[in-house]
Amino acid sequence: MSNHNNPTEPSQTQLQEVQAALFNLRDGLMNLKMSLQELAFMTDENAQREAMLEAENLIMRLRG
Repeated sequence: MSNHNNPTEPSQTQLQEVQAALFNLRDGLMNLKMSLQELAFMTDENAQREAMLEAENLIMRLRG
């Protein structure tokens, strides 16, 4: 039989706190990933040239 007052089992509140901490960690890692991608993009000359060409092509298409 299971004992609901077993001190080794985490409580619902503890589980929610851990879940919230994991979501915060995930969000922080996603923000870090995006920042690192932006930094890599800003320092990658080829990516900058490609972005400029794509932007110019888009503007030309929009102008018709």
